[in-house]
Amino acid sequence: MRHTALALTLLVAMATRQQAATVSPAHPAAPLLGDWQLNLSRTHYGPNVDRRRRERMTCTAEAEKVRCVIRSIRSDGRELTGQFTASLDGVAGAVTGIPDVDAVQLRRPPVPLIDATFFFRGTPVFGYRAYQADDGRSLMIMSVDPVTRTAATTVVVYDRR
Repeated sequence: MRHTALALTLLVAMATRQQAATVSPAHPAAPLLGDWQLNLSRTHYGPNVDRRRRERMTCTAEAEKVRCVIRSIRSDGRELTGQFTASLDGVAGAVTGIPDVDAVQLRRPPVPLIDATFFFRGTPVFGYRAYQADDGRSLMIMSVDPVTRTAATTVVVYDRR
């Protein structure tokens, strides 16, 4: 799915930024917080995904919310900047800069990951789960079906900058 990779990227972006070093590891958004660079050699795109040449995602904590900015250069040379701010309680937050996506819901289950669902006009269009490596050096985003939450085929990996 074209949207899956972008959503994954947005989720990662939400978790990172320069302020991440000052945020407690106990912060609910900790898996995403930081400044992340796409690692193409460790990324696997499934079918129909809008592939990237380069991407940087920065996610910061803002009170009880996460703000992510994703700057992406696609395989065809298009440059996109997507962003969102959302709480981790499933209340939808607005998304800008991503084609055919206008909202995101983030949830933090009782395990160290972030679960995201992206919507367009109220319809779920893609989902993912974001996990940070134990050493904090990388972030993995796995695409999931936006309704059933079953695993899909795209796995995007970012390295901490």
